[in-house]
Amino acid sequence: MMGEAAFRHRGVIEGFYGTPWSHEDRLHVVAQLGAWGMNRYVYAPKEDPLHRSRWREPYPDDFVRRFAELVAHGGRVGVEVGFAISPGLSIRYSAADERAGLVAKLRAFRAQGVRFFALCLDDVPSALAHADDRAAFASLAAAHVALAHEVQGALGGDATLWLVPTDYLGVTATDYLEEMGAALDPRIEVGWTGRTTCSPTIELAEARVRSAALRRRLLLWDNVPVADGPMRPMLHLAPYVGRARELAECVSGVLLNPMQHARASGVTLRCAAAYLRDPGSYDAERAWEEAVSEIGAGAPGAFEIFARAHRFSPQTLEDRDVELEKRLARLRKTLDSDGDARGPLEALRAVLGERAAVADALRTGLRDRHLLAEIEPWIASHAAETRRMQAALDLLLALEAEGPRKDAVFACFRYVTRSSEQPPAQVSYGPRRLLYPQLASMRDESMGFGRDPWLLRDRCLADEFVALADARAQAILG
Repeated sequence: MMGEAAFRHRGVIEGFYGTPWSHEDRLHVVAQLGAWGMNRYVYAPKEDPLHRSRWREPYPDDFVRRFAELVAHGGRVGVEVGFAISPGLSIRYSAADERAGLVAKLRAFRAQGVRFFALCLDDVPSALAHADDRAAFASLAAAHVALAHEVQGALGGDATLWLVPTDYLGVTATDYLEEMGAALDPRIEVGWTGRTTCSPTIELAEARVRSAALRRRLLLWDNVPVADGPMRPMLHLAPYVGRARELAECVSGVLLNPMQHARASGVTLRCAAAYLRDPGSYDAERAWEEAVSEIGAGAPGAFEIFARAHRFSPQTLEDRDVELEKRLARLRKTLDSDGDARGPLEALRAVLGERAAVADALRTGLRDRHLLAEIEPWIASHAAETRRMQAALDLLLALEAEGPRKDAVFACFRYVTRSSEQPPAQVSYGPRRLLYPQLASMRDESMGFGRDPWLLRDRCLADEFVALADARAQAILG
C-alpha cells in the first residue's frame, strides 16, 4: 500500500491567471489541506504584479505580515507554506544586481519562516532575450541552472528549491531539458505538468521519460482544477482522475493548481488528497461523493446535483450530468423505435424538477456563504439551462399527448419563447464552444496543440434537449 510517504509533497500551488485569492481564502484552504492530509501550499499567482511583472519590487510590510500569519497558521495544521517568484519575463541573468535583488526578495520570506521556494521560469521566451546574457551563457538552460544554484546557495541547506522550467510540459526530451538535467544540482526539484497543459491523463511511462531526461524524480504541477484564460466560463467540479496509481515511482509530489474560486476548488482538492494518501486504493467516485457532501454542507443534496452539471473538465470531457444523459438516451431510443414515450418523459420531468429546485436550496441552505458567492453565476446558469430543458420537455409531452393538433401547435409557440432565453456566459451541463489550452510544446518556434481535445463544440446537454424537441416538432407538425 502506498501511504503518505509515497509522495513527499502533497498540496496546492496558487498559480492561476486571474484575481489572486484573498488572505482569508488562503487561511481557509490551508486549514482544509491540513485536515485532508496535504502538506504544501505555495504562493504563485500569475497576476500578482510583484510576483511576476514587477518582481524587482519588494512586497509591502502588510503583505509580509499577513504572509507570516499564513506561515504560522500552516505550521499549526501541518502544512508548509511556500513562496514562489517568476522573474523570467525580464530578468538579466548575467547582471549581479538583478540576481542580488532576487535573492534579497526571497530572503525576506525566509525570515518569516518559509523553507519551500519555487523559481518559476514558465510562460517566458524560450531563448535568451538580452545580448549580455547571450554573451555570458551558452544557452537558456545554462542561465537557468546558474540562477537556480545561486538562489539555492543563498537560501541555505534547510530550504527546498523547486524550479519550474521553460519546457514544463510534454514528453519529448529537449536539448534544454537534457542540459538542465545534467547540470542542475540533484537536490533541486523540477516541475512538469504532464504531456500537455491540463493533462487528461498522466501515465507512468510518460513520467519515466521526463524523469530520465531530468535525472531526478519530478514534482508535478498539476493544472487541475484550474479554469483560467479561455477556460473561465467553466466551473470544474470534477473528481481527481487520470493519474497512474504507480506515479510515485518517479514523481516526488503533486501540487494542484486550483481555480480562482478557492472554496469551489475544494471538491477536486479533497479528491486529490485521497489519491495522494493512497493511490493504490483510491476510488474516485467515492472520494467525489464525500467531497461534495463536505463542501456542500447545509445543502449537500442540492450541491451534489449542482456539481454533477459541472463535472466537465479536461479530465472528464464526457461528463455533463450522467443521470440526465441516461434519461435522455432512453427517451431517444423510445422515440426512434416508435414506442410509448410518456414513461421516459415523465421520468425526465421528475429529474428536471429536482434540478430546478437546486438554486433556491443552495441560496437558502448552503452553509459556506463565501462558496455561495463564488458559484452564484453558475447557479444562475444552471437554473437557466434547466428551464430550457423543461421547456423542451413540455413540448415533447404536448406532442405525445392525445388531443387536438392545435394544442401541440400552440405548445410549440410557447416552447420557442421559453427556450430562446439568452444563453449565459457561464457553462452548465457542458460547453457550447470552448478552448482548452492543450499545448504540446512551449518552444517559440514549435508551439502548437497536441493530440488531446482542445477546441470543443456542441457539448451542451441543454442544447441536445432543445434540438430533440425541435426535430420532433418538425416531424409531427411539419
